[in-house]
Amino acid sequence: MWISESAKRAKKMKDHFTLNGISVIIKDRLPEDFDPEVVFNYISARIPFYLTQNIEIIYVGQFPEMKERDINAFFENDAIYVTNDQDDEMDMIEDLIHEISHALEHYNQEFIYGTAALQREFIAKRKRLSGLLSQKFTVPADFNINFDYDQPIDEFLYRVVGYDVLNQVCVNIFTSGYAATSVSEYWAQGFEELFIGDRDRLRSMCPVLYKTLITLLKELEEET
Repeated sequence: MWISESAKRAKKMKDHFTLNGISVIIKDRLPEDFDPEVVFNYISARIPFYLTQNIEIIYVGQFPEMKERDINAFFENDAIYVTNDQDDEMDMIEDLIHEISHALEHYNQEFIYGTAALQREFIAKRKRLSGLLSQKFTVPADFNINFDYDQPIDEFLYRVVGYDVLNQVCVNIFTSGYAATSVSEYWAQGFEELFIGDRDRLRSMCPVLYKTLITLLKELEEET
C-alpha cells in the first residue's frame, strides 16, 4: 500500500513529461487526482508525430495572456501554453489538441486558405446561423461577410447569445458554437472533431473542411 501511495505522490511532484517527443513543463500544480500521463499518452496515441513537429515546447500553468484574453490555452512562437486549472484529463486533452491544430494551421496557411473554399463554406454557414439568431438578437452588421477573428462578433456570440443557446442553434450547421467564432476556430474545431469526435458527422456537415483536413494530413504524412 505504501509503495502505491509513494508512487502517486511522486507522479504529482513530477514536473516534466513528453508528448510526441515534445517537452512538457508543468509550471504550476495540477488539480489533485489529475494524471497528466493519461493526457499525454492519449494524445500521442491519436495525433501522429508529424502533425506536432513544429511545436518546440508545451507549458502548463498560469500565464498573464490567459487572464487578459479570457482563454484556457494559446499557441505562440512555436510553444503551446495551457492552463493548469482543468476540470479533468479530457478537458486538457481538448485544449491541447485545439492548440496543436492552430500550430498546424500557422505553418500551412496557403494550403488551408489559399483557394478561399474554406472561407466560403464558413461564410455560408454564418449566413444560415444569422438567419436563426436574428429572430431574437441583433446580429453584428459584418457577421455574414467577416470570416476573420473579430472581437465584437466574439463578444456577441459569447456574452450576448451565450454558448448554451448557440450550441443548440448551431446543430447541423457547425460542429459546435465555438466553431462559428472565425474561420480559424472553424478549422480548429474540425481538427478536434476529426481526431476525438465524430468523423462521419464532420464529413457530412462540413465537406470542404473535412476534405482540406484529410488532404493536408495525407500530404504531410507523405513528406515524412
